[in-house]
Amino acid sequence: MASRAEALWRRVLGDEPGPRWLGALRAAATAGSWLYGAGVWLNNAAFDLKIKPSRRLPVPVIGVGNLAVGGTGKTPLTMAVVRALEDMGLPAGVISRGYGRQGTEPLLVSDGQRVLAEVDQTGDEPLLLARRLGVPVAVGASRFQAGQLLLQHCGTRVLVGDDLLQHRALYRDLNLVALDASDPLDGERLLPRGRLREGPGALERAQAVVLTRVRDALQARRARESLARLVGDKPILACRYRLEGLELARQGRALDESDWQGEPVYAFCGLARPESFRDSLRKAGLTVLGLETFGDHHHFTSEELTGLWARAQTLSARSLVCSGKDAVRLPRDLPEDVPVWSTRLGLEFMDGPQVLPRLLATVLAGWEGAR
Repeated sequence: MASRAEALWRRVLGDEPGPRWLGALRAAATAGSWLYGAGVWLNNAAFDLKIKPSRRLPVPVIGVGNLAVGGTGKTPLTMAVVRALEDMGLPAGVISRGYGRQGTEPLLVSDGQRVLAEVDQTGDEPLLLARRLGVPVAVGASRFQAGQLLLQHCGTRVLVGDDLLQHRALYRDLNLVALDASDPLDGERLLPRGRLREGPGALERAQAVVLTRVRDALQARRARESLARLVGDKPILACRYRLEGLELARQGRALDESDWQGEPVYAFCGLARPESFRDSLRKAGLTVLGLETFGDHHHFTSEELTGLWARAQTLSARSLVCSGKDAVRLPRDLPEDVPVWSTRLGLEFMDGPQVLPRLLATVLAGWEGAR
């Protein structure tokens, strides 16, 4: 049930034959990509030549970003970085733009003890991070101002910036770039003809690359080899999603694995790559009777959930199930008789659980707060 505009854009991205009007749209999108690329180049040149300033906060900042729009695993990677910092005994906080939120001024989403705002004020990803991590989270068009706000209210800590690669107005001590292992450079086409927000040359600004959605060691090796010419001897970490469990979406209470293993469910999501969501449910042991997709970052209504549950019941599903990111966009007036489970995703690093903490420790070794 993805929007018509999104479905059309997916056709424009492809290369399969089609009617003349599709070819004309692809030609226009190609021209648009040239214009977009020129704008990106000019913006980067302004920062490289110090025409535009990159301001520095008084604490270390770790940026998590990507090259392509949608679905490369920035949010799970942000969670993994925060948890690694906490395991190292370092206080952490998260700053983000807050995609889709109302307003641009900096806002404290959570002080680490309480969530202080709703999804329409925060965007879905920052609210999910606040609920799952229990650390301070702030949003703002200016990540520098968001960071200042968070530090003012919550004290000195390492800041993890979600979606920071293209936001060069804030200095980072470490840039982590998440790339999908199945197609790390996403066809090397810029928006709107492709999915890239920036060309592969942006990897020069990264200190490390994280391959996500890795299927096996062979795929990881091939992806690393394909990136070697761009990143040289910089670290390339490889990881895959791991379903850590399910919870009751309305209460946020974790379910015992025995309650959901093998159970028939009807899935729905508003994600950039819905098939990956379906695969993760099946690999975890759920029986997925169907999947309905909505536009990325879709805000669900009670009527939509009631309709989904009616269809699910005809298939004898025990519950609806969505992603954790979708769960924060569920309606407040969700009917009590509509059961909804949501997923808790984590990352499993193929080179062992210490590979990320070791990288962070190297960057933070000189910071007084790490002593």
